[in-house]
Amino acid sequence: MASPLRSAWREVPRSRVRHFARLALDEVPVLAEDIFREIRREYPNLVIVPDESGEPVALVGIRRALEHFVQYVSDGSGGPREHPEVFQEFGRGQVQHGRSLDSLQAMYRLGVRLAWRRLAEIGQQVEIPAPAMYELAESGFEYLDGLVAESMRGYAEAAARQAGERLRLQRRLLDLLLTERPRKSPADADADADADALAERAARIGWPLPERVAVAVLLRP
Repeated sequence: MASPLRSAWREVPRSRVRHFARLALDEVPVLAEDIFREIRREYPNLVIVPDESGEPVALVGIRRALEHFVQYVSDGSGGPREHPEVFQEFGRGQVQHGRSLDSLQAMYRLGVRLAWRRLAEIGQQVEIPAPAMYELAESGFEYLDGLVAESMRGYAEAAARQAGERLRLQRRLLDLLLTERPRKSPADADADADADALAERAARIGWPLPERVAVAVLLRP
């Protein structure tokens, strides 16, 4: 959560702050598109996931984050109570695609730099004093920390779920491997199907399927 804007920003006349916020909100759709396009240029392998309407979820998230921050700027009483939930989904997506959070955080920083460039231009246009804009920049980076925290939460949840599922699959595979089966005949289709099922389960958790299994029993002295 971003901290309340500080004294220099609070000293800006409310009419000027509202003017700034109105211009910034008007810029959000185009600014979000620009940020999304630049992120795709910098990260060409980025997986684009559409929402129910067919719009990229990443673009929706960028737009919501910009709107939330500008709304916070317009009242200045304190940071947003909640950050867009879609940023948790971004963290979960990193787990699903086998990536760390490093690249995601780099994308966020790129977006903040581009957003700040445009907000600074609007600040000059409506004659907001430099000290107030410095405070606004600090609040922007604090807001970024909140977005990162949301993504980390989603990442941790997905990683824990994935680890639990992997452990369940490992135990199930061990049970199947240790289950005694009759020797198959050359024409035994059921045995072939069992072997295929075992191989599939082993592949899902990245284990090579052994030809033989030995059981060791540890006796207490």
